[in-house]
Amino acid sequence: IQARITLDGIITVVDAKHCLQHLHEEKPDGVENEAVEQLAFADRIIVNKTDLVTETELAELTREIRKINGVAPMIYTQNSNVQVDEIIGIRGFSLDRVLESDAGFLKDDQDHQHDQSVSSVGIECAGECDQEKLNSWIATLLRERGTDIFRTKGVLAVKGCDQRFVFQGIHMIFGGQPQNDWGGEERINKLIFIGRNLDREELHRGFQATLA
Repeated sequence: IQARITLDGIITVVDAKHCLQHLHEEKPDGVENEAVEQLAFADRIIVNKTDLVTETELAELTREIRKINGVAPMIYTQNSNVQVDEIIGIRGFSLDRVLESDAGFLKDDQDHQHDQSVSSVGIECAGECDQEKLNSWIATLLRERGTDIFRTKGVLAVKGCDQRFVFQGIHMIFGGQPQNDWGGEERINKLIFIGRNLDREELHRGFQATLA
């Protein structure tokens, strides 16, 4: 079965009329908001029933979704009418796909209020990572915060390596490998985290400390 089937990506379908009330729903302590988590994990977000809301309501919904997941493309539709090529061939778990992504995959919610639990944090900076420091930081981060980090991916410049280090992960499962030479391009590190209670300054400081 494994040879015939591959996990292409995670698609989340949103009810444009009722989604906001579920996103804002108060849950008892220890109970997660499943609507928020489904958006956070998504590689594609289909916003359905757009004919049942006003343009203002749709804009508000879009802003709320982008606070949770600033990465996944959003498809607006009625009656779930979606082109097949928009939801097939996503390659959401392909390291090659990370390289093909444009700078938009780093968009986060820097204006997002910190009292919201799920958010995305993007990091972009020049320089080269020290391999030992990088491994130590990632291992510690995933060990201590892995349950709160839903998705992460990025392209890094590692000192002494002529190729980009491309990685992605879900919770504490992490994978990466060198791909494609940098050539004459400037070595720019790009990372994105989507998760619960992320501390932007802590993540930035932690990554900066890995630079050689």
